[in-house]
Amino acid sequence: MSDFSPTALILIGHGSRDPEGVREFLQLARTLQTRIAAQLYSCFLEFCDPPVAEAVRQCVDEGHRQIVALPLFLGPANHQKNDIPALLNWAKSQWPAVEFRYAAPLGTQYALLRALDDRCRSALREKALSAQREPGSMLPKRQPRTAIVLIGRGTSDPDSNSDVAKVARLLAEGWGYGWVEYGFYSIARPGVAETLERCIRLGAERIVVTPFLLFTGRIHQGILRQAEAVAAAHPDVEVRFADLLRGHPDVVEAILQRYTEAVAGSVTMNCDLCKYRNRMLAYAEDYGTPQSSDHRHGLRGIAHSHGMERLAAILPPRYQSGRPVSAAPMAAAPLVYDEEGRVAWDRIWGVDDPENPFCELALAGGPPHRGELLEPVDPQEALADPEGCARVAEEIRRGVRMTTGLSTVPSRSPGWVGIECESEEMAIWLLRAIVVENIAVRREGCVLYVPVGPRFRLEYEIKNVVTAVAKTHHYWQEHLREQTLK
Repeated sequence: MSDFSPTALILIGHGSRDPEGVREFLQLARTLQTRIAAQLYSCFLEFCDPPVAEAVRQCVDEGHRQIVALPLFLGPANHQKNDIPALLNWAKSQWPAVEFRYAAPLGTQYALLRALDDRCRSALREKALSAQREPGSMLPKRQPRTAIVLIGRGTSDPDSNSDVAKVARLLAEGWGYGWVEYGFYSIARPGVAETLERCIRLGAERIVVTPFLLFTGRIHQGILRQAEAVAAAHPDVEVRFADLLRGHPDVVEAILQRYTEAVAGSVTMNCDLCKYRNRMLAYAEDYGTPQSSDHRHGLRGIAHSHGMERLAAILPPRYQSGRPVSAAPMAAAPLVYDEEGRVAWDRIWGVDDPENPFCELALAGGPPHRGELLEPVDPQEALADPEGCARVAEEIRRGVRMTTGLSTVPSRSPGWVGIECESEEMAIWLLRAIVVENIAVRREGCVLYVPVGPRFRLEYEIKNVVTAVAKTHHYWQEHLREQTLK
């Protein structure tokens, strides 16, 4: 026991369905273990095991009395601000004698910028600069009209998205690249194709697509596909791809910096622009909300018996008794067609008919309707096929009217269709419920906007959207009836 350290490091990865992405994370964890005396425990927020809660239990069981939780995320978004703090709050209540410390995400560290610089230069087939090179020093002569395009994941948190813009600016000015644009894979704009097309319109002859991501996975593959499609449409423009950050030596240094800060008690987080602490017009509903998570993310691996009072208050009465809710997926209800061969959306579900009911509400712990998030559609894709988008939008409008009676409105932004709710309270409730069903949704006042894409298929994406709206509206009506009776 002479080598036992009372401190443990829990390295928290997002998790991926791609085995290669998981392998890259674990390889980085092994490298880190060689650099620190503390025992390192790897865990994942979702998709992979072990969950964070299990890693915490293991640390406590093995006798560690100081636990550093380090989120291996590049920016401060929902996972870092809600899911992991909710888990740590639970852990503190379970083991009050254990000291928990929370490290900051990697952020816009100097070491990460060095790693990105190295990746960009490798893509340009120039000799990577040494670690001693400082920003502002002379750069080798480059080909003219070369644009670096930094692509972030994209989130619903402007604080996190702004970090991508900041990194792009630092590369442009501090590292002397000159022309650096930024974009996002999804949720935030501009999108991948939109950013590359802008560079081409401005005269770029060579573009280096640089993913601001740690590991491979679905998002990385999606960025490559979108960029390759633009490259195919513009054969006169050279498009190159920088490697992911992965286990770059400077990434290791950035992680060690965050770990050292946490152990020393000197973690600093800039909360000046946090949407939860400061009211922003586009995110007014997020202002002041307490930290929370669910059993698919931060609370994965924890029994559902902990404090559910706040959530229960907004759930239909069937869920307020604390009865067990199965997260097992149900078989999808088949499409039903009318005499004219059109989908009879109002005849698909028997509501509470035992033979064909809506499945449990995901907000209450039931299975999400989709296994993966139905992402917002790239505006350029929607604009490229307005007739296809119009056909899909009309079928979604028809399905929503038939199953809920709600009116629909067009969207000023391409790739969306609006659903008019009866009140702002209803819109907020449905937004919470629909997004947990893994359907992207946004709100403007009493109007919810759901995605519409020209390549949406009737039995898949179109049905997914209509089903999620119909299902959550059904449970909202039940919740509303309960509130009216009180």
